[in-house]
Amino acid sequence: MKKLQKKLYFLILFGLFLNIYSIHSQTNNEISTYNWFDKNLGIESLDLKNGPAHLNFDKTAHNQNRYYIDDFKNGSVTYNGQDYFDLYLKYDIYADELVLKPYSESNTTKINIVKDYVSSFKIGNQKFINLKELNSTNFKKGYYEEVNLTNNTTLYIKYYKERNNAMKENISYIEYLPKYDYILLKEKDFHLINEKKEIIKLYPDDKRKINDFYFKNRNLKKEDPSLFIKSLMKYINNLNL
Repeated sequence: MKKLQKKLYFLILFGLFLNIYSIHSQTNNEISTYNWFDKNLGIESLDLKNGPAHLNFDKTAHNQNRYYIDDFKNGSVTYNGQDYFDLYLKYDIYADELVLKPYSESNTTKINIVKDYVSSFKIGNQKFINLKELNSTNFKKGYYEEVNLTNNTTLYIKYYKERNNAMKENISYIEYLPKYDYILLKEKDFHLINEKKEIIKLYPDDKRKINDFYFKNRNLKKEDPSLFIKSLMKYINNLNL
């Protein structure tokens, strides 16, 4: 019996005991049932386990690291068409890998979830999409944060880090420099908007509005570039900041 068939079989049986009336809608009861199944049968029973071990031997300075957030956070993954909830996840933005921490304390091996089978994942309240359809050489493929703006406009943010080798007091170490790419899906076309002129080109009627935002929020642009772009795009589209 295939893994998915086994999972559905156990869900049906367990649902009878919990008096769950629908296995199609993602209610709190259903999510709890998925969590019970995954935790009690173990990560080893899931397709997620098939990824390679996550290894990190970086020697860094100044509390730098290769991750979006250095700690594992609660999240969920849609993998090979199947939803998995209540997972411990961390996003390696240098290698563009989603890292899974097993439930078991006795198993300390972290896993890189196979990217080809991941369509999306959530860490906290942030949703990331695997943008496989980006065929242009102007765009990096892989995981992007998805920020929905309007019915026909979506902002995608690519977080990544560049690695530099450095020396300090005759000791070599690694520096990671955060970088960002911003892509706007507007009326079914993808547009790179890393520069102000590229944004103005898409919103020519809002040129003054855009210039004013850049002027008033230049500190935010320096301190938190991704939040700056999110706020700018919401401002242009008349959404609440």
